[in-house]
Amino acid sequence: MDNYSNNSNSSFTERFSTALRDLPNALGQVFNLQRNVHELRTLKKTTKIMMAIMLLATWTSFILGKDFGFSGWIGVITGTSVVLNLILVDQGRLTNYSWGVLGCVVWLIIAINNRLIGDIASQSFYLIMQFVGLSVWHREITQADQEEVSSRKLTWREGIFWFLATFIIYFIVLFFSKHLNGVQIYLDATLLPLGIVGQVLMTYGYRSQWIAWITLDVINVIIWFNQLQVVSPASTSMFVLQIIMLINAIYGAYLWFKPSDQ
Repeated sequence: MDNYSNNSNSSFTERFSTALRDLPNALGQVFNLQRNVHELRTLKKTTKIMMAIMLLATWTSFILGKDFGFSGWIGVITGTSVVLNLILVDQGRLTNYSWGVLGCVVWLIIAINNRLIGDIASQSFYLIMQFVGLSVWHREITQADQEEVSSRKLTWREGIFWFLATFIIYFIVLFFSKHLNGVQIYLDATLLPLGIVGQVLMTYGYRSQWIAWITLDVINVIIWFNQLQVVSPASTSMFVLQIIMLINAIYGAYLWFKPSDQ
């Protein structure tokens, strides 16, 4: 990220309520075709190379996997939309949310087909947060009169709060996963708490989001590798997508944590 800010005086609640009032304007900008094309065209050269490699890997795995049924196409659509979403998040671009909404919807379909309770809960939460996030980002980008959202740094108290919240939510999800006969429940139960922390921190522009995303992506690689062994729906495309997401998370962390003068 080229911009850095430690200004986090306004509370989550104040920014949330303000963002909701700005939702109609934000939706218009996020789903504006001209803005979507512009923000993709003006990405950094390195980011464009990353995007090309990630999209190539997504479609290559789809073709080699030879899963051309409904679940296979849903998988590749998920992969494509998630790649574009992540690439735009890396540079703090508002239109990441147009692809984020699509990615959440199709991923949710796959999670339901695979009976991954934690993943279903995570994607449902992500879908709701897309609309909160796009409102917050639109307002902050507009107020700052810039194309990218600025990254913030958590205080140590905020860091401890989110660390504890992760564990509390984990045990709640684990309890329900056991009673709902979920798959890979101990790993799967980590997805919602890490996703909640990552998504909230991302919504408000905190760079520490990438710690949650990298952890979550490592776990997702393990989960979908296990699903691949039993040939579950869209498992090939999803496994490759998890690897792509992990690589992207490392790249995103680099952009958001690097000093602004670099």
